[in-house]
Amino acid sequence: MPNVRGLIGIIGCSLLGLLATAGPASAQLKSADVGINPTFEQTGASTVNSTGGFFSARAFFTSSTDYATGTLTYGGSGSPATLSYVPADIALEFGDSNGSFPTLQTLYPTGDYTFDLTGGSEPEAIFTIDYAGGAYSNTPALAASSFSALQGMNSADPLTVLFNGFDVASGVSNSDIVFSISNSSDVQVFNSGFLAADATGVTIPGGTLSPGQSYTLDLLYSSQIFGEVDALAIGTTQFYDSHTDGSFSTAAIPEPSTWAMLLMGFVGIGVMLRRRSSSLQARAA
Repeated sequence: MPNVRGLIGIIGCSLLGLLATAGPASAQLKSADVGINPTFEQTGASTVNSTGGFFSARAFFTSSTDYATGTLTYGGSGSPATLSYVPADIALEFGDSNGSFPTLQTLYPTGDYTFDLTGGSEPEAIFTIDYAGGAYSNTPALAASSFSALQGMNSADPLTVLFNGFDVASGVSNSDIVFSISNSSDVQVFNSGFLAADATGVTIPGGTLSPGQSYTLDLLYSSQIFGEVDALAIGTTQFYDSHTDGSFSTAAIPEPSTWAMLLMGFVGIGVMLRRRSSSLQARAA
């Protein structure tokens, strides 16, 4: 199964949920999360299709020497899963992606997800997150007019992108919207930051994008349920982040030769109009 770090690049604001979790953190074990995230792709003004989703589970700690190995035990057929150390996060993580969201929900059902961390300088740590499931929002989607406006947009001008309203499920502790754009090198060039759940649009400032370039967009509706493992005093997060991706290209700037041809064309039209006017005046005389 692929490492969770590659899957979580599009989560966007799950770390915010970790930071916002109630309760004090222990000296070594800081926080943990688990969740299944549905993904979609908008391919037309009114066309949004499911592309599956991904599951991930993570346990964060203070130092790279705290824990070296771990397992995740749960009610699915693949249990127990091995947690792999990710140096960039200082965490033990597990992830899995799938082209079918219902299949992911079968593989990773609701119920207890028990982390068992060992192999480091700290004593073994065992704790459980009771994953509730079902706290998903509606499918994120750009308004038809905005999706169409992005196609061939003039990058020099600002553009306000509108999207459907965020339907927040009951029992959610925190909810946010994030809209971002990445270039063809997968470098993020625009990020809205955390928008309120009742936001329905965001403006891309003029000059943010480059002319004649291809881009991908990501609209994230992030829902999180916070908890705490009292015995270890660590914050836990269940996340239900729904993503919709899409693509578009900005309009190209005409080449100097094209500008010259256009100018010559306008001059030609002007000359023809003047000649026509002179001819009409001569006939009238």
